[in-house]
Amino acid sequence: MSKIFTTGALFAAILSSVSGHTAVEKAKIGGKTYEGFRQGSKQDPGNQSPAWWTNQGWGWQPVMGDKINHPDIIAHIDADPSPYTAEAPAGSDVTFTWHHEGTCGSGEEGWDCSHHGWTATYLAPCNGDCSKVDKTELEFFKIHQSALIDYRQGRYSEGSPQGQVGYWATDAIFYDDSNEQTVTIPADIPSGNYVLRTEVASIHNNGDVSNRQFWPQAFNIKVTGGDDSAKVPAGTKGTELYNKSDKLLQWDLYWHDAGKTFDDAPGPQLASVATASKKTRRHARDFSA
Repeated sequence: MSKIFTTGALFAAILSSVSGHTAVEKAKIGGKTYEGFRQGSKQDPGNQSPAWWTNQGWGWQPVMGDKINHPDIIAHIDADPSPYTAEAPAGSDVTFTWHHEGTCGSGEEGWDCSHHGWTATYLAPCNGDCSKVDKTELEFFKIHQSALIDYRQGRYSEGSPQGQVGYWATDAIFYDDSNEQTVTIPADIPSGNYVLRTEVASIHNNGDVSNRQFWPQAFNIKVTGGDDSAKVPAGTKGTELYNKSDKLLQWDLYWHDAGKTFDDAPGPQLASVATASKKTRRHARDFSA
């Protein structure tokens, strides 16, 4: 075997192995657009972004399910806070753009249409400067979530009813919403410094919880114009967000109760201050259940 062939085969294998891996490319916060952190190793990218720095490695590797109670689940592998902060008015929208190129079955990078899972977004008060916070002490409350939406026609509903993978939040992001995910900063929280944590996850690797894949990323934000008479919602430490017994961590993507859907992502319940999703269903004909 020639050296050229060997190198080419290796490169192809690398591309194949990372096709389903993603990261936040950019985030629009307070009307300004910031770069996400997509470097392989933790160093200053020089862009003054509030995205936390990580050692996630090239190819946008996931945090695996055996780390759900490990600090890596908070903001990705070996994450540290950015020294920068973005202003986010209370009640305003934040839009994350996840990395994804190509279409299902045709040169995909940054995600893969075999992947299906939820998205969830959280806030945690820093009680001071977020750039100096101990991530393991942060207590997160959930402000947005979406999971198994329905079983509309097409590749989501192929095979027997029990074997249909269904249409998930990640399908909406990567195939219908131009890789974008929009969440609302609650209007009824105090002004101040918070860590904004978002994630997409996939359960395409069936079996043990350790096979589940998570892509979390965090940003430092300063909420302005909030309700300073309100209390910060009760939160949960990042290493305690998930439990192996969570229904969706145990969910068999390829064999399950027919037609079963889930509004809730794993983890704590949605905080009462969260705004209901603005997402609308486009066409009734898109739905089979």
